Amino acid sequence: MKQKTLTLVGTILLLVATTGCNRATLRIPGASGEFPQTVSGYIAKARFPGRLVVELPADDRAQHYGEKVGGTKWKGCSTDALWDRDAAARLIQERLVQEFSASGLFAEFTTNEARAGDMVLRTDIHAFCSQVVGFIYGRVAGICSLQISLERDGKVLVNQTFEKVVTDADSEYSGSQTDFIEQAMRVTMADSLRVTLENLLEQCDAAAKSAPQPEHAAGV
Repeated sequence: MKQKTLTLVGTILLLVATTGCNRATLRIPGASGEFPQTVSGYIAKARFPGRLVVELPADDRAQHYGEKVGGTKWKGCSTDALWDRDAAARLIQERLVQEFSASGLFAEFTTNEARAGDMVLRTDIHAFCSQVVGFIYGRVAGICSLQISLERDGKVLVNQTFEKVVTDADSEYSGSQTDFIEQAMRVTMADSLRVTLENLLEQCDAAAKSAPQPEHAAGV
């Protein structure tokens, strides 16, 4: 009887301990598809006749581990659903180009070196990860925090942190409740990135419309 009691107590303690831990490390490699698309569908209210240079983001996530994101209890973490070390920066740059291109905000886009009159978008990744908390019923959260700078010829038009946390219980979640942990991590990360970029587009739309146009803009 004593042995059974000790076993029961141990099991209860294990459940309590694991309920508050990040179980994202238990994901199964290959138990997911490609990283989901993130196009928000945002359409700019005006077209800026200029070129946007989207620089490769700086991956500064390790410097922001443990920081709360988006006014929530969720924090920047080291677990994500990206297996390549440099995948986060390349993925976010790719999705930035896709989002801005689909919005119609700028006439032209490039990832090459900026020239005079170009708008330049610089991004520092503070958080882009996923956590899984809970034992019997796991809650999955995609966490995104991007420090964005939009400038032209040395003049800063936007300098702001855009961030969003999306869990598999939120209305923004586009996945299924039956997804494997690995897939749910990818979907929540994609959804958090999608909402973050939509908010970024709205802010850049307003900034670009109010910014004076360069003298050669009409010839772009």
